[in-house]
Amino acid sequence: MANLAFTIGRGLAPHLRSVMGAWWLGQFDPFTEVSEAAKRSFQVAFPVQEKRLEALIFCGNEIFHYLDENLKLTPQTIHDKTAPIEELEEMHELVVSSSLLALASLLDVFIGTYLQRSASENGCFSDGLDLKNAAKARSSAITTAEKICRTHKFFQEILKSRSSRVRSAVYQVLLSFVKYVPQVFSEGDMKIPASIVLGSFQEKDPTCHSSMWNMLLFFTGKFPEAWRAAPLQKVILPRLWCFLRRGCYGSQQASYPCLLPMLSSMPPGTISAEQFFIDFFRSLWEGNSMCLHSLADRVALFRAMKECFMWIVNNASRYVEDGLCSIENFRVRLIECIIFKLLWYDYITKGKSYINNGALVDKDGALATKSIQTTAQNIQVKPLPNYPKSFMQELGNYIIEILSSISTLDPSLLHAFSDQFQIESLKIIQLSGDGASLECNQHMDQLSEFFSLLGTRLMDKGENWPLVYLARPFAAKSFPLIKSMGSPPAVTLLSIIISFFGPSVLPLESFVNKGGESHVQFHTSYNQECQPEVLLQFFKNNLVKWCLCMYDYSTSSRLDLLLAFLEDAYFQSQWDWIFGCAAEVENESVEEDVKTLSSDRITLLATLMEKVRYKFIDKKVLKKSRGMLGFEAKNWYSMRLDAVAVAIARRNTLKNPSCVQFLRCVLGGAEEDPVLLISKEAARLVIEELLKHLTSALMESPIAWTKYASSLILPNGIEDCLQTNKASLDETLQIANFSAQVLDGSLFCLKVLDDNFEIVPHILAAPIFLDWETRMSYKSGLSSSSLDLWEIDDEAFDKIDIGSAHYQGKSTDEISIDQADEGTAHDNAQEQDDIRLGFVKSVQALRSRITYFCKSFSLSSLNRLRWVLIETIRCAVFQEDVCEAQKIVLMCIEWVMEVMDHTCRDQDEEQQMLDHLLFLSDDCPSWAKPPALGESKLSTLKSINVPSEADKNMHTRFVMFVERIGLALGKDKLLFGSLTKTSHITMENTSNPIRNEISSCRIWLAVEVLCTWKWPGGSAVEYLLPFLCECAKKDPGHPQQIMVNSIINILFTGALTNSALDNFYPLNAWPISAEEVDKIEEPFLRALVMLLAVLFKDGSVWTKPDASRLLHYFQKKEFQNVSTVNNFTRIIPHILQILVPILRKRTVNLEENNQDFPLAELDTGNMQKNTCQWLQRGLSGPPLILCQMGQPDIEEWVRVAVSCFPLRSVGGMETLMMASAANISTQERELLLALFQKQASQEAISGYHALAAERRASLATVSNGDIRWEQARELSLARLMAVAIGYCWQEFGEHEWVFVLAQLRKWLESVVGHMEELAEGIHDATRVEVDHTIEYVEKVVNGSRDFPMDLAETTVFVFSLLFGFHNLDGAEMTSSLNFLKAVNWERAEIRAFEDILRLFFATGLAESIASSSCSGKAAGAVIALSRQRDVRFWENVAAIVLCAPSRAREAAMRAADLWGLRKGGINALYAILFSVHPISSLQWAAYNFLSTDPVQPFGVTKEVLSSQSEESTAENGEADQTTDMDSSSEEPSFVRVELHSVLQTPPSDLLKSHLTADNRVRYLLGWSLFLTRLQAVPSLSAARERMVQYIQDFGSPSTLLDFLFQHIPLKQSSSPGLKKKGNAAVIEATSAATAARQSAATNSLSFAVEALWPIGIEEMATLAGAVYGLMLRVLPTYVRDWFTSLRDRSAASSIEAFTTAWCSPQLLADEFSQIQAAGIADETLSIKANRSSREVIAIYKKEEAGMDVVIRLPSCYPLRAVDVECTRKLGVSENRLRKWMLSMAAFVRNQNGAIAEAVHIWKRNIDREFEGVEECPICYSIIHTTNHGLPRLACKTCKHKFHSACLYKWFSTSHKSTCPLCQTPF
Repeated sequence: MANLAFTIGRGLAPHLRSVMGAWWLGQFDPFTEVSEAAKRSFQVAFPVQEKRLEALIFCGNEIFHYLDENLKLTPQTIHDKTAPIEELEEMHELVVSSSLLALASLLDVFIGTYLQRSASENGCFSDGLDLKNAAKARSSAITTAEKICRTHKFFQEILKSRSSRVRSAVYQVLLSFVKYVPQVFSEGDMKIPASIVLGSFQEKDPTCHSSMWNMLLFFTGKFPEAWRAAPLQKVILPRLWCFLRRGCYGSQQASYPCLLPMLSSMPPGTISAEQFFIDFFRSLWEGNSMCLHSLADRVALFRAMKECFMWIVNNASRYVEDGLCSIENFRVRLIECIIFKLLWYDYITKGKSYINNGALVDKDGALATKSIQTTAQNIQVKPLPNYPKSFMQELGNYIIEILSSISTLDPSLLHAFSDQFQIESLKIIQLSGDGASLECNQHMDQLSEFFSLLGTRLMDKGENWPLVYLARPFAAKSFPLIKSMGSPPAVTLLSIIISFFGPSVLPLESFVNKGGESHVQFHTSYNQECQPEVLLQFFKNNLVKWCLCMYDYSTSSRLDLLLAFLEDAYFQSQWDWIFGCAAEVENESVEEDVKTLSSDRITLLATLMEKVRYKFIDKKVLKKSRGMLGFEAKNWYSMRLDAVAVAIARRNTLKNPSCVQFLRCVLGGAEEDPVLLISKEAARLVIEELLKHLTSALMESPIAWTKYASSLILPNGIEDCLQTNKASLDETLQIANFSAQVLDGSLFCLKVLDDNFEIVPHILAAPIFLDWETRMSYKSGLSSSSLDLWEIDDEAFDKIDIGSAHYQGKSTDEISIDQADEGTAHDNAQEQDDIRLGFVKSVQALRSRITYFCKSFSLSSLNRLRWVLIETIRCAVFQEDVCEAQKIVLMCIEWVMEVMDHTCRDQDEEQQMLDHLLFLSDDCPSWAKPPALGESKLSTLKSINVPSEADKNMHTRFVMFVERIGLALGKDKLLFGSLTKTSHITMENTSNPIRNEISSCRIWLAVEVLCTWKWPGGSAVEYLLPFLCECAKKDPGHPQQIMVNSIINILFTGALTNSALDNFYPLNAWPISAEEVDKIEEPFLRALVMLLAVLFKDGSVWTKPDASRLLHYFQKKEFQNVSTVNNFTRIIPHILQILVPILRKRTVNLEENNQDFPLAELDTGNMQKNTCQWLQRGLSGPPLILCQMGQPDIEEWVRVAVSCFPLRSVGGMETLMMASAANISTQERELLLALFQKQASQEAISGYHALAAERRASLATVSNGDIRWEQARELSLARLMAVAIGYCWQEFGEHEWVFVLAQLRKWLESVVGHMEELAEGIHDATRVEVDHTIEYVEKVVNGSRDFPMDLAETTVFVFSLLFGFHNLDGAEMTSSLNFLKAVNWERAEIRAFEDILRLFFATGLAESIASSSCSGKAAGAVIALSRQRDVRFWENVAAIVLCAPSRAREAAMRAADLWGLRKGGINALYAILFSVHPISSLQWAAYNFLSTDPVQPFGVTKEVLSSQSEESTAENGEADQTTDMDSSSEEPSFVRVELHSVLQTPPSDLLKSHLTADNRVRYLLGWSLFLTRLQAVPSLSAARERMVQYIQDFGSPSTLLDFLFQHIPLKQSSSPGLKKKGNAAVIEATSAATAARQSAATNSLSFAVEALWPIGIEEMATLAGAVYGLMLRVLPTYVRDWFTSLRDRSAASSIEAFTTAWCSPQLLADEFSQIQAAGIADETLSIKANRSSREVIAIYKKEEAGMDVVIRLPSCYPLRAVDVECTRKLGVSENRLRKWMLSMAAFVRNQNGAIAEAVHIWKRNIDREFEGVEECPICYSIIHTTNHGLPRLACKTCKHKFHSACLYKWFSTSHKSTCPLCQTPF
């Protein structure tokens, strides 16, 4: 519009009068967009203010006329009548409201100050328009406005509109008329406008009230006579009262401030003053219900009440004209009716009074006042709201403010309130006695609160009227009544009055003289001060005796009153008198007096002290109290009080809760600002007694460490005293319970005693010990007679069957008798359990509070507490005689963390605590110990002795403890302490390159853990080695790397010092395995080897320079001590096994030298030089087979030399290639070959035979030592042979090869014989079914451990090297291999394969036989675990088994079956495949055996199933079926038992297990085997049909499919565009999808099974995807049935997307390829395929009949059924066509094979029909859709023939055995 106005410009002038009305109206549109647009366009058209005014004057008449016409409109005339009435009404409201606002604004422009101000500022208007024209415009506007107002009758009809917007606009326009055109109201009858304006109180919309009040107040101010003209009593006032009662309908903050101006505008003669104001305030007060939840509304209400009331009181003469007496009476009447009967009644009753016919009455009738006369006699009973507490307090304050204002105006007016107040208050007291109702007690509470507010007013403002007119008269009259009644609320009221107004509020002289029994006439002129002797006399003789006479329900209130009488001037005298009377003691020797104190008297004392503490030492009371001495704790000190407190704490009967309350009050400490009411010495004695009680309970525990802990915290000699004065268990616990409660409420008082007494850390430790004891008793399962509950709540405790153990083993009758006779005993037991539970809860509460602020104590207390706690933990860990050490250690770790968190304030204190904690005796640690104080060494080695069983247990606990500390604190914090980075360490600044002086490191602890190696629940490999690797990665000179070097130094020194002849001689294979390290018995060497293996693994931590320096350092150690040279040769082969493969690598650039070791890098030449020296030492002696026992030097040096030639653990071609690439010099090869040739020389062989013959001739008994020596020589020779073959095979001649094959044959026969003996031993041990089969099996296995499996491993490794020669290229063939062939290698190879296969089957047979025993899998697990000790050996065996030729496999299988054991070769394979403790390589070998020829045909089923041709199956399939009704259901014995048991795994066990659980792996492997065999069987053979039938009967394919999609992430695998990302789910989905596509394409699962190990979630997903892909190919029907039965639509959608994306394209392509390749076409049938439309077209012609059938395959094939449609028919009836189509659909749907096969079967079915074969009456098909058989079972009556499967299903579902047609028995 602004753009339009700007564009038109002056062209608007001719049309201005016609558009100005609408233009002006638009500026007041309720929609902001419209009004802003109108204003902007008006400003654009008239940019100057004068121009805008001139335009309005120019068009004034037209605007008024336009607005007048708008106000005359109705909803029916405003617009097109076809519009809905709702729209018309809304439009009418908008137009009328905007017109009214525009009219009001126009009046302001023309008649108001706007026009006058513009004229006065400018003097004249533009274009010659002067003031004269402005006056003319104003006069015209007034005339027009008057006419509009009268025409519309003061807008009376418009005001009736339902729209609040319209009504608000009326109020505004009326206000404008009152301001600018007042003559319109004054001329004529005032009744109509007065009724309209004053009647606006009926307005209920709060948004209109602001404009309504502005209009009303301006109108009544300008026309006060309107109050007389309006129907005040009949209309106006009722509306006003209703308006006020409704809380002004929500506009309190706007309306309440307007009430006073409204009242002031009323002429005096228009109202009946008294009645009007009573009704006004009553109505106003009734509206408080709308203000309860708004503070601002409440403030507005109270302010209006106060202002209006005080204005009326101040202007009483305005309404009363009869003189001063009448004015006074009027004011008194208002005070009585408004202040007292309205406000104060509501305050007392808390809003529970109600108005009944004008009378304010309490609901229970307790308060009744004279009726307040009102004209509204018919007001219904209306409950007032229940006021909240904040409202009541504000109401009380406003009542007091009004009374204060009245006292300022005229104090005598307060008598009106005071007299009524005393009368009603005394009535309240009388009704508050015994049996008083709840409402009466609430009235008393409100009365007390009112006096509190009065007292606060007195103290804050210094006003005297509350005392003179209310407190003093009331106290004087009420005291005799209160004393006689003794009501607690009344006494409390009196104590409040005394506490604020002082004892002088009472006429004490009268009470002393008259005994306080008579009423006193009390006047305001009574002297406030009383004589001291009168006060003390009344206090001692009257008040104290009455207040302390007995302990009852009013004692608390009387004590408040008693303490309120304390005056600063007589404080000490009064307090001594009070406590002496309360305690009934006369001097300080109160021990005997305390013993005779009754329970009530102790309760009285406790209550008294509680009052003292919480009412007179509370800082919040300080502002409201008269005296000051009571706020200083020293003023309450009393020797009597000290003596009583100590005596109560010493009592053995500290079981009264009042004792606890008393001690907690005098000790204080419940808050952070502790205040003692007794002396410090007395407090110390009390705390000491509490410690004794707690320790007595601790000493009741049977746990050993509690006795030690008690001795640490008890003073000397106290323990014996406690044992002598020992009480019963329950009494001890009860006293300890109350002691804990005392301490719980007095903890902060310990801060006061912290600097002066040592008792503080001991009393803090006692609850901690008790809490630890209960937790240990509960977690470790100890039977503690005292503390057998830990952290148990009431609900759990209620569920405990307390008496169940008592009745165990008794009959019902005996239990009934026991229950009848022992009811009391049961109650006692319940009471005892309650005592113990209460004690445990108290201890836990105290324990949590102590730990909360423990660090706030002094350093000395904290150190002592920490020392006591750590000593106790050490005792619990290392001396507690408990079998469950792990639980003990775990609990102690919790304690350690708690102690550290709550007592250590910085790292230094934490490290001091750890030093204290880990400091042990000489027996522990076992391998290394920390340096002594001042010693420079980092650690000291300990001599190894044979430890006792106790030492072993202690050491085990120590290491477990260290492990848990490291896990809790962090290993860096445990081992390094507060270590900071030291200077760079070089050869120049240290004498030892590996050791550095790092005093804060705990290197000895790391050595101890490494040497311990394994412990229950952990090992050094998992716990410490990863951390040490991270340390070793640090920069050179870093403290952590220095620590690793120091550990290596210590370990090597320990191994060199303590090494003995180790039976384990490692094969020099890389990398070393953890199993091989476990075989090392020497702890230092084992730890060193494993640490080096981890550090040099893959070169990620340390590299070749580090290996070179280490080797040089180790060699240097060899010559430092002559006594350790022999030990060096024993340990160095293990180290070389780690270092040499690193050093032998060929590198171009050597890494930069590191300064951690003394020498520079040891180059390859030095390595070769050392190797040559060691080889020459081996050559210097005789051959190994001629060495005699006692001369091990040569054999050991041979070991050292062999260790310098690394080999790969996998053997075969890889090892040969690695050896050829190793950095080996020619001299080394020559020396190695010479050393081997020396062993293979004819001289050595002849000498060996001569020695053997001599031994046989002597008939000497061979000792075990001789056998071990012989085995060691054989092992060394085997290792030498393996190294020589790897590095020197090209130089071998015929003689060397003959020697190798001879030794290999001998060793293999030995190994095979050992394994077969083991299998036979297991067979014999399990032949008889006995209960101890496992023990027999373990005995056989343990007896076989004497065989050197190291020799067996080396033997198999040697054969793998020889077999690796097959993979050499022709260029690599040498004359040496020709020599090997010349010595009949091929025959030897076959025999070796057979021997190794015999090993493979022997271990499988042993496990199978053991598992089939009565002990089941537990016995088989013994065999499986025995293989775990030699994993590398069995891995090499599995590798060779996989390479074995078919001839060797057949021979091994035949030998296993002919062995004569209970199990055969297939059983052995399944035992290995489904082993309880499997080895992955053996599992893969067993699976490969079972899934490939020649084992596969009989590996899944028990017999070889024939593979008949399709035609023979169709013709003769039914002939093989029995006539038995369950012939379609094969027995599960058809499948191998081992496989059947796996396939039948219960779904509940399977689907709920972990994704990598063993049962899941076995289940997948079992199905992989079965499906692999199924896809290998011809599709239309009987063998396949039988396997498919087995799946239907026993296989549960739905369980398998549910299982598979637990492993396949559906959401991530539904898209073929997946890429491997970091997300694990995406990786699993990608693997599963790829595997599904590959298996569907290749019909194979071997790739997924081979990649299954090591087992992981991704690997399991891969195999699951592969199995699913193969199932879609070989079992599509079952997959389809499962898919259609899914109820989860989301899962079904995801599965369909997955199949469509990854499997269906390949399956569809294969279907069409098979159709094209098969070329099925004859005279009657032809098949075509259309790949683009996924259609198969079958054209059938027979004689004169024919039809074209189209089979449409879905995109998710085979998940959804195909669509079969007949596109053309010829000579086929509708019935026959329908039947043929149904049969086609059935064959395609039920065919677990190709579509072409289903079509072929359908064609045969139709051919049979033409041949005259009858169809089955059940399925209406000739050929069965599932097993493809013919109907051959005929009914003897009706002669109809049925399929056996159909008939079986009929019998099963109908539960009958009759013919389906004739119903005769079949």
